[in-house]
Amino acid sequence: MMSSDTPTGGSTRPGGGSGLDPRLRRAQARHAFAILVLPAIGSLIAIGIAVHDGGVPAAALVILLVSYMATYAGITVGLHRLFAHRAFETTPWLRAVFAVLGCMAAQGPAIYWAANHRVHHIRSDRDGDPHSPRIANGRQLGRWEGFWHAQAGWTFSHRPADVFAVTRDLTRDRRLMWINQRYLWWVALGLILPALAGALAIGGIRGAVLGLLWGGAVRLTLSYHFTNAINSLTHMIGTRPFGGRNTSTNLWPIALPTLGEAWHNNHHAFPTSARFGLAVWEVDIGWWIIRSLEAVGLAWNVRRPLPESISAKRAAAAAGMQVDDDDRVTA
Repeated sequence: MMSSDTPTGGSTRPGGGSGLDPRLRRAQARHAFAILVLPAIGSLIAIGIAVHDGGVPAAALVILLVSYMATYAGITVGLHRLFAHRAFETTPWLRAVFAVLGCMAAQGPAIYWAANHRVHHIRSDRDGDPHSPRIANGRQLGRWEGFWHAQAGWTFSHRPADVFAVTRDLTRDRRLMWINQRYLWWVALGLILPALAGALAIGGIRGAVLGLLWGGAVRLTLSYHFTNAINSLTHMIGTRPFGGRNTSTNLWPIALPTLGEAWHNNHHAFPTSARFGLAVWEVDIGWWIIRSLEAVGLAWNVRRPLPESISAKRAAAAAGMQVDDDDRVTA
């Protein structure tokens, strides 16, 4: 599906792809094209079959839901909260599981994903942010141009972060590096498993095809666009209870499908917190997963905001004061 030359390194500076080795630039373009276009084509085929058949088998929808939840947990709990921000600690085998599930989402190798996200926080909405809808390559972007850049365009043109500089702690993890270097294996596994599930649950080649289309193509299309909506929409529309020098927002309509990622202003206010949904009504499934792991002893040193820090930042933002991101959280 994707080239084994998928770029995993680069600089913390944006280069618009122009500073990359031509071979890496071509690999980047192939990967970006594959994850944007191929699942979309598969999704259209799945919808066409559903229209022709007068519906979708319940088993295919279950395969979609299970595979989506598992791989999106790999993104939000694994790649984001565990690897990018070290918001909690867990066992080596569970780190490996989250890394594999995150790679199955086909958004790049685990360490590459975490490195780019760390750069996003370092340079948020400034020159150097890999996927800001506000600025790219030193140039201010218009509203629709910025939306396209943050939603998909950046995957074709960004200069990948230098993983050995930005995520040195992760590159020292031999097991994680082994998983990272076999990224395409996990992408393939993320397609094979739903196809097998379809063959067993629905039956035969038709079941395998439906499992592949719904648990593979449709899942990847949804996870790709919901993840990139955090780059685009939650830096363009929504509420800003904590303000901040960046343009991050909370956007409740996509909080459920992103497993809590859409509480993005909360996240920028407390970037190393494992909890994104800070109010009782702010649904954060990623946090519920981590909290459950903590309850059974599989997660520890779980970082969460101090109540006084939350109150102080809300009050400062309400008073119109400029508030910086910080790490005032406690285990």
